[in-house]
Amino acid sequence: MKREDKSQVVADLHQRMSQSKVAILTRFTGLNVEKMTHLRRELRKAAVDYRVVKNTLFRLAIRGTDKEPLSSQMEGPIGVASSGSDPVAPARVLAKFAKDYPELKIILAASEGRLWGPVEIQAWVALPSLDGLRGKILGLIQAPASNLARLMATPGTQMARMLQARSEQS
Repeated sequence: MKREDKSQVVADLHQRMSQSKVAILTRFTGLNVEKMTHLRRELRKAAVDYRVVKNTLFRLAIRGTDKEPLSSQMEGPIGVASSGSDPVAPARVLAKFAKDYPELKIILAASEGRLWGPVEIQAWVALPSLDGLRGKILGLIQAPASNLARLMATPGTQMARMLQARSEQS
């Protein structure tokens, strides 16, 4: 790779890492081309960028970003998953894929200048999705109104039942 190409790759990676909310390092040794293609396809569906990069180029790219703490943990061939919109999306897809294919190892994640280990990343996966949380909040907000409407209707229905029973007796 020519020097100009390397500087272009570093600049592109630096821009992506600056804009991403999270970057997750993975070790993919043992995955064949078919499995890697499947992984990339699943990540793309979740709007996650996945790249296999040289460690030296990646170290240069994350310099000056909140992902810089990752540079001390890079060893051997690595893949980097990042997302600019949903910080949990890469973790969900990678954890699901790693369950099916144990050759994929989630090493470490960086977000907002902090490092997260595999245990914390698994905790992210257990969190409900944003839409799920919105649904729960909406349900909690609507519950008091629904209960009030039901309670307000109860005396009327009881009165109607009493009148119905009275009319049947006569």
